[in-house]
Amino acid sequence: MNHPVDWLEAYLDEELEAAQAAELERHLADCAECSAALARLREQKTRLRAEAPYFDAPAGLERRLRAALRRPAAQDGGRATARELPWRWMAVAAALLLAVSVSWNVLQWRSRTAADRLAAEVLTGHIRSLIGDHLLDVASTDQHTVKPWFAGKLDFSPEVKDLAAEGFPLVGGRVDYLAGRRVAALIFRRRQHVLNLFTWPDAASAGVEALMTRDGYHLLHWTEGGMTYWAVSDAAASELERLKELYRAGR
Repeated sequence: MNHPVDWLEAYLDEELEAAQAAELERHLADCAECSAALARLREQKTRLRAEAPYFDAPAGLERRLRAALRRPAAQDGGRATARELPWRWMAVAAALLLAVSVSWNVLQWRSRTAADRLAAEVLTGHIRSLIGDHLLDVASTDQHTVKPWFAGKLDFSPEVKDLAAEGFPLVGGRVDYLAGRRVAALIFRRRQHVLNLFTWPDAASAGVEALMTRDGYHLLHWTEGGMTYWAVSDAAASELERLKELYRAGR
């Protein structure tokens, strides 16, 4: 059995058939590389669940709901008694408060953790590329070979640079899938380290920049010129910063 990279996340989500799960478990018992990758994926999922924040409903929401609930009573010509009103609307108020609170928390969680979820995708893509033999679709140190290779495979043309003179030799590229779309993955080396540089168009997040660490890997995200970039490696964070500056040079 080859390294079943595509099965790992499905296994964690309990989406594999029983026979596939058993086959994967036998493989994991003998493959330290896949076992380590599974452990990293499990830790990422656990962290995302643990770090999802809880948000209180916005100030004034209770007051507005109470005012809204009084209006039907006023329209009723005051015929409802004070004793009837609480029982008439208590269930409605509780349902409204619950619905609004849940919706508010879901919206806030989505906005606050979007970057974390994308970072997890980027890291998974990097780890997946190191398992088996899918690091490169096109192997070349020549930027004039790598860049045209992407033509027809993506709906954009990635910027490809040869940074060998600065200590970051280009070794090739591949097409990957992140953020619900096809992206370019450019592969560089820094001494003994592999660096994946993922890039795709994203004009909406202009000026964004972030450095983070996940499971011993560093991820550097920046946007420029209508493109977003994610560099990821187990090299030092300063090496990713250096790659970013080199990539920006001469723009």
